[in-house]
Amino acid sequence: MSFDDEWAQLVAKASQDRAAQTRLNQLDGGGGGGQGGLTVKQDDLGLVGRAAHGLHTGLKADGKLPVTASKAAGTELTGDNFTSGAALTKVAETWETQVGTLMESCAHISNHLDFSSRSYGAEEEKIETAMRDQQGRLMNTSRISEYYR
Repeated sequence: MSFDDEWAQLVAKASQDRAAQTRLNQLDGGGGGGQGGLTVKQDDLGLVGRAAHGLHTGLKADGKLPVTASKAAGTELTGDNFTSGAALTKVAETWETQVGTLMESCAHISNHLDFSSRSYGAEEEKIETAMRDQQGRLMNTSRISEYYR
């Protein structure tokens, strides 16, 4: 499947999902907020963060393995008057730079998602704690409605 086909499918699915959004503080057809928001599940953050960390670890271990041999080959080829030697050395240097950039990006993603996951968890705990009655029972929707009867 081409990228354009996959993108078209994702856009169509997003349009269908838009109809099932939650609305707060408004009547049908009335005013209200924007077009919906980002839904984040803590488990999803953890999975993506772990994947980014795994990629970082793999790149750190194996990403720069071809660099030493390629630079050595480039130096030998240059010494033997092959113009491809300089090109091979440049490819090895570019590869090394790109792997380093990718490692930094993976580390940034992993660290940010770890922070976000902890932060959302702490905020959820804070909200849950605030939503308890004097006996410590969780104030879910049905319990809150008891106070309005």
